[in-house]
Amino acid sequence: MATQSSWFLRFPPELSASIVSFLPNKDVKSLRLTCKALGEISPFSSSRVFLSANSLNIQVFRAIADHPKFRHQIRELIWDDARFVVAPLIWESMRPIIESERMEIKSDEGCPIWFTEQCEENRYTVKHRKYRDVNRPDQVARQHQMDAQMPLKACWKYYQQLLDDQATVIKSEDDKIAFLYGLERFPGLKKVTVTPAAHGWLFSPLYETPMIRKFPYGFNYPIPRGWHYDPVDSQVAEPLPWSEVTDDYKELWRGARIVLRLLSQEKHNVSQLSFDSKQLHTGLNFLIFDRPCEEYNQFASIMKLPGFQRLHLSLLTGSSGIWTGFQSGLFRQAMSLAKELTHVHLSTTYNNGSDFPFQDPSIPLKEVLPIKQWPNLSHLALSNFSIDTSEFIDILKSAPSSLRSLDLEFIEFPSDELCLTGLLERMREELDWTERDQSLQPTVAIAMEGQRRWPGRFIKLSDEVGNFLYGSGENPPEWSRYMHPQKRIRD
Repeated sequence: MATQSSWFLRFPPELSASIVSFLPNKDVKSLRLTCKALGEISPFSSSRVFLSANSLNIQVFRAIADHPKFRHQIRELIWDDARFVVAPLIWESMRPIIESERMEIKSDEGCPIWFTEQCEENRYTVKHRKYRDVNRPDQVARQHQMDAQMPLKACWKYYQQLLDDQATVIKSEDDKIAFLYGLERFPGLKKVTVTPAAHGWLFSPLYETPMIRKFPYGFNYPIPRGWHYDPVDSQVAEPLPWSEVTDDYKELWRGARIVLRLLSQEKHNVSQLSFDSKQLHTGLNFLIFDRPCEEYNQFASIMKLPGFQRLHLSLLTGSSGIWTGFQSGLFRQAMSLAKELTHVHLSTTYNNGSDFPFQDPSIPLKEVLPIKQWPNLSHLALSNFSIDTSEFIDILKSAPSSLRSLDLEFIEFPSDELCLTGLLERMREELDWTERDQSLQPTVAIAMEGQRRWPGRFIKLSDEVGNFLYGSGENPPEWSRYMHPQKRIRD
């Protein structure tokens, strides 16, 4: 008996392929498994791979690296540098101290007290982040997982399996070996991103790595944050002097250090490097730049690689205002080596209420941004910086004509009462940007906290700023703080 062909298969291949192109990769994978015919018209295409101290992530990474076709499509490697913890850690005198009283197993839940507390905190955060939003499909899906949460005893058991697997990978250095293998097997690899924020929020990961995709439905767990991170959202961890810390402390940046070491030593085609905290209160310990050290030398070696073009650098600067890592001049010296930079994004962990790091005239912003050394610069972004308006205007005046975009995120102005309002007015009046052809005028985007501060949310303006700088629009910061915040780490 003749079988009836699916109506979808009767379409011209070009039309079917166009329809499939709108699907996310995870749905394309499922579609390819339904039948051979759909597998042929549903080509899998992925430009990035994931890596972390997890055996499943490594297994998938290596499978793609060994594939004769897929390995040539890879353009970006994302390293999840957050690790699961056996208990909450407090860094004191450079040594981790476990809060033993919270390690007690609760008889009614079958898991430690700290685990229960963090799972409950996750549920509160999910509800708090939604606030008064309408029920979008993604939020409904998260609520379904909340309602179907696994028993905490089962969550703890699965979490322990993740811990054991992680310990095995770290001991064998399989993730390091896999990264080296990837540098050899991905000829089109251009960008390496290392982030401590891959897990995002509960049921809302920033990146759906193979490990995260395999999590059981309703799995609640302490969200891991990599690097030196204070679990209290409003607090900023203080960086410890890099020349004095133990190896255990340095291992908080395990993935980042492996990437620095291998990119500075091995042959590769990587021209873009990102250490991106995704606005979490953490980053690379900026005291690496206080005096010469192994990590500083590796960073400098990468900066001077021929063809190196893009750098995103999140720095853990603390909130004390003692910025010796910049005062030494080593940071500027390393940044000056990257003569071919086109994109620069720098962020710090400075926050409101702390001392202003750039009030000290011995640490001018121009010593952090050697902008004259970047003749091809097309994009500049600064996040969580405290700046002097006059000094920043001078920097923009010396920026190359190739500059096409400027992002200012959560900027503070300690000596300017007009703040962003005054900065935009001076940019319109003192820069020659308005005299350029429209295609050569840099776009300017501003991100700021809203009137109500919510975790992971912010206001971002671009078109409004452009209308003011190049048109007859109003100065946006005058009214923008009353707008509804967007999300900082996307749901």
